[in-house]
Amino acid sequence: MIADWIIVSYLIGLFVLANLPFVNQRLFLVIPVAEPGRQKSFWWRIVEWLVFFVIGMGVGIYLEYSIGGVEPKGWEFWAVAVCIFAVFSVIGFIWQYQLRKHLKV
Repeated sequence: MIADWIIVSYLIGLFVLANLPFVNQRLFLVIPVAEPGRQKSFWWRIVEWLVFFVIGMGVGIYLEYSIGGVEPKGWEFWAVAVCIFAVFSVIGFIWQYQLRKHLKV
C-alpha cells in the first residue's frame, strides 16, 4: 500500500516538474532571464525541461534503489520516459503558447 502512494506521489511530482518551465518566467524558478514584461526564450524552456527530466529520472532511480535495487534499463525505457515526460508537459506548453495569447494574461 505504501508503494502505491510513493508511485502516485512520484508521478504527480513528475507532472509538476514537466510543467514548471512553461508556467514561470524565471530559469529554475530563481534566475531572471527575461526583462520584466517579456517572456523567457523557448530555448531556455527546453534546457530547463531537460534538466528537470534528468532530476526526475534521478529521483525515480533513487526510489527504485531504496525499494529493492535498480534493474538495468534499455533504450526503450528511456524513449518511453521522455515521451511520457513530454506528454505531462503539454498542459504547461498549451498554457504558455496558446491560451496566454488569447486570454492576454
